[in-house]
Amino acid sequence: MTETSRYLHLTTPYVTGLNVIDIGSQGDPVVPRAIQIELPPDDYSHYTSGKTLDGPAWRGDGRMLPFKDRTVDCVYSSHLIEDFEDWRPAVVEWWRVLKLGGHLIVLTPDNDLWNAAVAAGQCPNCSHRHCGKVGELTRLIKAIDRKAAILEDRLTNCHPGDYTILFVARKG
Repeated sequence: MTETSRYLHLTTPYVTGLNVIDIGSQGDPVVPRAIQIELPPDDYSHYTSGKTLDGPAWRGDGRMLPFKDRTVDCVYSSHLIEDFEDWRPAVVEWWRVLKLGGHLIVLTPDNDLWNAAVAAGQCPNCSHRHCGKVGELTRLIKAIDRKAAILEDRLTNCHPGDYTILFVARKG
């Protein structure tokens, strides 16, 4: 089961509009109509190796999207942002393409809970550069856009050993 599938019950209410992009979908987009943004295979081959992408897809840097300002209804990314040392360039770009009223949905590991999961036997992920904490994305979005509405910024607590943060913001 992918991280996207595991948390659909939490994210589906926020996946609105026709223009949805899923950054780092790993071949399992949040909704079938989502445009899948996959990173170049030389940088992140572990994301898509052996998988085919159904539906529209684009390979490139998730921090430089091929969309005009304010043209996307929903930007979704599950368990990718932690692979960037500095989250700001990605979040600024994701926020740029969102329409007013659009949702940014990010799932990412909590640093302490991720480390506990690895200590308990979870396979480590050498791609992780920056696991965050609840509130970190809120501070970042508010620094980018004071009008942003934070709808979720919390631990998911969906199963024993769950280490995921759910963050959802609406562009105001």
